[in-house]
Amino acid sequence: MTESRPPYRAALLAALLVLAGYVYSLAPTVTFWDAGEFIASMKILGIPHPPGTPLFILLGHVWAKLIPFGEFAWRTNLMSATFSAAAAGVWFLIAHEVLGAVIPGDDRGAKLLRVLGAGAGSIIAAFGFTNWQNSNETEVYAVASFIIAAIGWLALRWRAVRLTERGPRYLLLISYLLGVSIANHLLALLAGPALLAFLAAVTSGSTEQDQTVRRREWSKVAVMGGLWFLLLGVGLGSAKLAVIGASLFLICALFALRAGAGSFAVLALLVAMVGVTPYLFLYLRSPQNPFINEAAPGTWDSLLAVIRRDQYPPRGPLDDPRMLPGPDNPGRSLTLIGLQLLNYLQYFGWQWGKAWANALAQTGLGPVTRFFGLVPTIVFFSLGFFGSFEHRRHDRASWWLLAMLWLTTGLGLLAYMNFKPGFSVGYQEFPNGGDHEVRERDYFFVISFIVWGVWAGIALTGLARQLALKLAAPARPAALAVFSLALVPAIGNFAEADRGNSPEARLAADWAYSLLNSVPPNGILFTFGDNDTFPLWWAQEVAGIRQDVRVICLALARTDWYNRQLRDNPERPFDSTAAPAYWRGRPPVIVDHKLHSMTDRDIAAIVPQILPKAVPLQFGRFETRLDSNSVVYPEDVVVIRVLQENYGKRPIVWGLASGGKYYGLDPLIVQKGIGMNLGLDLPDTTDQNLTAGLFRVPVDIEATRRLATDVYRYADFLARPAGELETTASGMANTMSLPFVQLGAYAQTVGDTGMARSYFERAVKVYPNPGVKEALRQLGTPKPKADSALPKTR
Repeated sequence: MTESRPPYRAALLAALLVLAGYVYSLAPTVTFWDAGEFIASMKILGIPHPPGTPLFILLGHVWAKLIPFGEFAWRTNLMSATFSAAAAGVWFLIAHEVLGAVIPGDDRGAKLLRVLGAGAGSIIAAFGFTNWQNSNETEVYAVASFIIAAIGWLALRWRAVRLTERGPRYLLLISYLLGVSIANHLLALLAGPALLAFLAAVTSGSTEQDQTVRRREWSKVAVMGGLWFLLLGVGLGSAKLAVIGASLFLICALFALRAGAGSFAVLALLVAMVGVTPYLFLYLRSPQNPFINEAAPGTWDSLLAVIRRDQYPPRGPLDDPRMLPGPDNPGRSLTLIGLQLLNYLQYFGWQWGKAWANALAQTGLGPVTRFFGLVPTIVFFSLGFFGSFEHRRHDRASWWLLAMLWLTTGLGLLAYMNFKPGFSVGYQEFPNGGDHEVRERDYFFVISFIVWGVWAGIALTGLARQLALKLAAPARPAALAVFSLALVPAIGNFAEADRGNSPEARLAADWAYSLLNSVPPNGILFTFGDNDTFPLWWAQEVAGIRQDVRVICLALARTDWYNRQLRDNPERPFDSTAAPAYWRGRPPVIVDHKLHSMTDRDIAAIVPQILPKAVPLQFGRFETRLDSNSVVYPEDVVVIRVLQENYGKRPIVWGLASGGKYYGLDPLIVQKGIGMNLGLDLPDTTDQNLTAGLFRVPVDIEATRRLATDVYRYADFLARPAGELETTASGMANTMSLPFVQLGAYAQTVGDTGMARSYFERAVKVYPNPGVKEALRQLGTPKPKADSALPKTR
């Protein structure tokens, strides 16, 4: 038997140790992907992408106000770290409860083994690669992980007192957590099947002989099942599932009423519905028109659309995920299923030593290094497997809790989500990049990795006990050394999971600063996706950087709500005092018109189409055309209208990552830094300041030089050159290095090899492009010319 009072102090210590590791590796500012959108929304109480995550936004807004120090983004990153560390403390309690059955007894040795084993499990789970990466940036998964851990612990507390008056209170708390989880992320609702399996296992295994009591207990289990199904329908925004869930709950509530637990059914429903109420924030805040107001859920229909995620293409579990559902969809093939399973196994292997495996892979020693790179995976797979076996052997009910949680959030989620082949697998079968996910999706499966880590800690405890029994009494403390294996994920993942100490720690923030400052005052900037848009939202709404720039995200311009907001959002003035010196002293741009004048009816009428004939386009005094059979998407219509109504009135720039579609205006485009600027006249071909660029448009050398050397920021790359970067950071660093590459190439053409070397050296510090490295090698080390065509820069 374990101690009657759980070791809360030890759990708190475990949580604080985990928090210390998270804080040390905490991102100092905004990161790529959704974090910029979330942080900006927290600052201004905006509404991020569906399903809106209102609980997460409200928590972050309040949290950042309560923490009186640090950059705003650092504070919200700290919130994720704190929730995830708190979850580690709760997993400590869960593991300790399980170990009470695996290693019973009140002697000092048994108590020590239970505490060390619980600590090992929580440490392994906390510093698995995916959980660690989710915990040191602003993301929803840390809060979801905490909610799931809390549900698991409350379920175990219910088992301890279920036949007392305190028992139903734990179930009511769980009901609230299930409800409130919807307003953060649906991941936490996946605790439902595990919870129900545990409740059923405990109730069916009860030795209580009183049939009235047993009937009442089973009715409570039924109520929790009906409630979970109802919440699932609500969380998915599915009217059909919600009606089925409501009907099922009503049946279960009637059963509870006849069993003497009717009041419990009513209270469970009420507290769960209270948990869902953060969604009212979306409905109430949207009509106030915050600058970030995705899908504009200010009406009942639009709110339901946000909850249902109507903005995203549908994907059924039986469909080929590379194509839209319909009669032409060939269905989910065995090849796809095999690649999806391979992807999960790949992510599983990352958890236990990703940095170590990557470092070994770079040695180039072939099969030997591949084997040693797999060693952590083999070790922790074995530990988790035997830990699960020991768990099942000694505590079948709580094993059902963790096993169903692992299955639901692992292979079950894999089957339901039906992802495309992963970002890094399956190119032999599907060579087209569009047939793959745009990023790694390991974060979806984080709970399954956490559960495996807890089981690994249980296995280490059993191993330590077996070793102690085989050793002579004086040598038995040496058996505790096996717990040092719990540090392997923390050590083996640090270089990959750390966001605070690497040279790219501020890359997203500096990318946003640099791209916004590529645009003249009151200009228009076209971007395309998450990573060249969301950091800019953070920069404008949180850091106050270049709010005068109107950012148009082409991916969002496919939606009618966004195009209405482009028209209706107010213009903001250029603040010359806060802008780089490069932009000061220029004549102000008077903006006295909307970004476009399309009416709501015009916007609603935009549909993708194939042009049956060529369509002429007029942009000021320049005429171009769209050829017949051209595919015109909604964003094309929006961009064309914005260009027509703003050409010659406002500066217009495309970011380098925006796709480079200029609607026949290509001859007017000039590259300046990382921006493609639309000129008013054809470039002067005799201008010595213009040179051929990498993107089939001329480069303004002087503007690029000043932007690259006087304006842009490069994280810490110039002091600590970039090494191996993860995919997103690598792509952005590559883009940031291009101005230096082009300046170096120009210096070569004018014969200044010294200056060329200087620029190429900075380019490879920002991004280690092999071609630029080779160009440096061929340059040698000549002295710079005294009359350099390019002025020396700092």
